[in-house]
Amino acid sequence: MKINITKKLMLATMMMSIIMMTTSNNILFSWTSMEINMISFLYILTKSKKMTDQPMKYFIIQSLSSSMMLMSMLINSTKEAPPGFSVMLMTSMLMKMGMMPFHMWMPTIMQSMSWETCLILMSIQKIPPTIMTTQMIKMEMLMTPMMLTLLLSPMAAMKQLSTKKIMAYSSISNTSWMTYAAKTSKMQLVMFMTIYSMLTTMMIKMMKEMKIMYINQMMITNKWMKMNMLVNILSMSGMPPTIGFFPKWLILQNSTCQSITMSLSLISSSIMMTYVYLNMSNPMMTMMTTKKKKKKKKKKKKKKELSIMINMLGMPLTLILKLN
Repeated sequence: MKINITKKLMLATMMMSIIMMTTSNNILFSWTSMEINMISFLYILTKSKKMTDQPMKYFIIQSLSSSMMLMSMLINSTKEAPPGFSVMLMTSMLMKMGMMPFHMWMPTIMQSMSWETCLILMSIQKIPPTIMTTQMIKMEMLMTPMMLTLLLSPMAAMKQLSTKKIMAYSSISNTSWMTYAAKTSKMQLVMFMTIYSMLTTMMIKMMKEMKIMYINQMMITNKWMKMNMLVNILSMSGMPPTIGFFPKWLILQNSTCQSITMSLSLISSSIMMTYVYLNMSNPMMTMMTTKKKKKKKKKKKKKKELSIMINMLGMPLTLILKLN
């Protein structure tokens, strides 16, 4: 994705709308900020060469959820009912985040996106609806959709062959982690979102460099690239002692004190996603290729070593957590 002046303006508008939404205490102003965010991202979608009818699908889904949100606001204002138990408001937020059972639009749209646009949808676009959900909806209403998302999204990812769809279902599963972290502690949300975005960026960068679109294309001969991909996969699945384990461990500590059922759902989802990631790396570890090895520059090797070092930062973080 080439970044011209207009796209820079749209990205800046997206970031400003997120800041406006997080700092506002008015639901109508938050709704307006989310609409500005949606229009800015829609421009980036329409400028992609591969996208045909996908921007219209995204616009229909987001406009429908925004209309439902506005309608729930009007109904709650007339009846003077608390919005925390509004089913319509919760449904609109689930559609915006792509959580189950309103998730089918996300894998189909991501299949036609570029990797950079997928990264924006999986990271930045998750922030406004997640914060709106945690501010407006009670935890009792969110428990069932969150557990449904945690258990069913890894099951749906098991039968996928496209790497973009696997990353989409991984993002759907991690949305429940973000929502629960935002409900318990804002600091945990910031930590989880930062580490998840960093790991997703490194994963997408490697897949773009090697032009991996399906699982059977993950036949990597370079040992450093293979080690880097495997460590990144283990870190995204939350395996200790990688850095992806640290925020999930903090969230699990709070969940065991509040709900045993929720903690079991989080653990089960993490185990199933680990199987999905390892299945994705299976061709890389077992299959062989007959292509000649190409000599690469030493600078790339340093970058790969740096990525492995970032993933292994979970070891000192876990020791600090243990000492505290």
